[in-house]
Amino acid sequence: MRRRALVMAVLIVLAMAFGYAGGTAAATPAGAESRVFRIMMILWRGETPVERGFREHLAARGVAVDFLVRDLAQDIRRLPAVLAEAGRLRPDLVYTWGTGITLGTVGRWDAPDRSPYIDDLPVVFAMVATPGPTGIAPPPDQPPRANVTGVSHIAPLPAQIKAIRAYLPLTRLGIVYNPAEPNSVANVAGLRALAPEMGFALLEAPVPPDATGAPDPASLPALVGDLAKAGAQILYIGPDTFIGNQRNELTAAGLARGIPCFTATELEIRESNAMLGLVSPYEAVGRLAAEKARKILVEGQPPSTTPIETLEHFSYIIRLPVALRLKLYPPLPLLDYAEVIR
Repeated sequence: MRRRALVMAVLIVLAMAFGYAGGTAAATPAGAESRVFRIMMILWRGETPVERGFREHLAARGVAVDFLVRDLAQDIRRLPAVLAEAGRLRPDLVYTWGTGITLGTVGRWDAPDRSPYIDDLPVVFAMVATPGPTGIAPPPDQPPRANVTGVSHIAPLPAQIKAIRAYLPLTRLGIVYNPAEPNSVANVAGLRALAPEMGFALLEAPVPPDATGAPDPASLPALVGDLAKAGAQILYIGPDTFIGNQRNELTAAGLARGIPCFTATELEIRESNAMLGLVSPYEAVGRLAAEKARKILVEGQPPSTTPIETLEHFSYIIRLPVALRLKLYPPLPLLDYAEVIR
C-alpha cells in the first residue's frame, strides 16, 4: 500500500509538471481560470458577426473578459492613439480586425523600425486575407513571430477557382479592386500567378482615385463595362474593404451587364447580390480566433506556438434569385451540398 501511494504521488507530481493526457496538454497557469482578462479590440467599422463569434466562444468556455472596444470608424489615422493607449493600459491581449489594422498594430515581420508597433503584448488577428504575402506572417524559413497569431478567412485560391468551375465554365475572370489595399493587391498577385496554371485569363480593373486621392466609387460601372467588353464571364470579389463597402454598386453593375459575381467573403452574398461564393462564416472565424486567445490567456500558450490558420471547412453559397435573373441555373449536383439563399 505504501508503495502504491508513493507511485501515485510521483504520478501526480509528473502530471502537474508536464500536464495531463500523457504530457500533451499544457497546465493552466495558477489563477487563470478565475481571472477577468482585459482584451482590447481594435475594429475597422464597428462590431461584426466576427466579434459576436469571438465573444460568444469565450463566454461559452467560461473565460471572463472585460472588452475595451476601440472602433476606428474606417479612419486608420486614429490607430496610433489607440496603440499608445494600449501601451498605457497594458491589456492582456489585443484583438485586431483586418489587414490594415493588423499591419498598423504589429508591422511587417521584417520592419527595421519597431517603435510604432506592439511587440510586447499578445496580438490575435481576424479577417486577414493573406498573412504571408502582406508580411504579417514571416516566410516559412523564418521563425514565427513571438507575439502574433490569428485567423485568415479566405479559402485557398485554387479552391475558389474550382468552386466557380463547379457552377459554370471559366476562361476569363474579371476583377475590380482597390490598388491601395495591401490585402487586395496580394490577392490579385496570387490570382495572376495562378491563372496560367489553371488555364484562365485574369482581366484586371484597378479602381482609380478621385480628386481627394481616395478610390472613386463612381468609376465602378465603367470598369465593369470595360470588363464585359473584354469578355469577362464572372466578376471576382476578393478581400477588399473598398469593394466590400461598394458591394451593392458592383453587383448591380455586373447584373446590368449580365455578369454574375463570385465572392470569397461572406458579406457580398449574404447582404448583396453576388450569385455564388466560397466563404468562411464570419462567426466561425471569430470563434477560431477566440480559441487562440483562450489558449494564450488561460493555458499560457505562447502566440509563437499558436499557429496562424484558416477554417478547415468553407461554405458554398448560391443566391438563387440572382441565378434566376441571369438564367444561370445551378447544376443539380451542387444542390447536394450548397447553401441556397432563396
